[in-house]
Amino acid sequence: MHERGPKRTYRPDLAPPTLHAEHPPGIATPHLAHGHIGAFDEACADWPELAEELMRAGGVTVTLGFGLEHYATGGGAAARGAAAAGPGNARAAGGGAPVGLAPLPAFAGDALDPARCGGAACVLIASEQPTDALRRFGTPRWERRGTRNPTGALGFRDGVNVPRRPLDLDRHVWVGGNDRSAMLGGTYLVVRDIDVDPGWQRLDRAEQERVIGRDKATNAPLTKRRLFDLPDLGALARDAHIRVASPRTTNITILRRGYDTDTGLLFLAFMRDPRRQFVPLQRRLAEQDALHPYTTARGSAVFAVPPGRALPL
Repeated sequence: MHERGPKRTYRPDLAPPTLHAEHPPGIATPHLAHGHIGAFDEACADWPELAEELMRAGGVTVTLGFGLEHYATGGGAAARGAAAAGPGNARAAGGGAPVGLAPLPAFAGDALDPARCGGAACVLIASEQPTDALRRFGTPRWERRGTRNPTGALGFRDGVNVPRRPLDLDRHVWVGGNDRSAMLGGTYLVVRDIDVDPGWQRLDRAEQERVIGRDKATNAPLTKRRLFDLPDLGALARDAHIRVASPRTTNITILRRGYDTDTGLLFLAFMRDPRRQFVPLQRRLAEQDALHPYTTARGSAVFAVPPGRALPL
């Protein structure tokens, strides 16, 4: 008999979302229907209180992230105090950035718009109904919203094989060591604003299925019957998307919680270290994935998402 326990359940965290939990909200909690993210030039001290107010009202999760700019400019009250004490202390404050928070390198096929990249901080609001609550946090540098679609912008369901059990989240998503102590229990968010080329829709169904590696009607892996069936990677084209991206071929697992947009995909992924997870995975996709020629990243950002007890404000 297989061992069962609280760390091995596939059920989402149904506890009321709050910043006062062990892990940030909006990650292991249910993936809600609407997503709205904005990046800001500065984080405000009242954000945690506002986030808690929104989540107490129900049907909303609020995830707060911080970019390298926030740490490099001495963001947060403690860092600002160190900066005021002198240049040496300012450098020390800037050097306190989380270890996994590094700029993403250039990837083949990107066509990034600087106005849709980066940010000192971000607010991600997920909700069951459309909401403009992001406006309460200020005026963003850039923003993007999307909606979960069962078939997705590509005509296929995205984010099927992702870590769900607490055991797997501990291994692949939550920071557990080799980082600043303030990040323990937190995670990192990679954002990619992706356009889907119109040429994708001109492909016939058989070619789309070959490229993705799934049946368009059932979303099951080709040669399989059900959505969550384990793909037979050897039966797929060598450059099929789910074969190239599979943790069984990459030894890399990330938690994707994206949304469909008016032009493509709002890719949101959480992981414990983007340098060791997202960067090698994206390089592999850019080189080998049959889907890659039909997608173009226009926006890109990475944020540290510490637990509520350690928010750098």
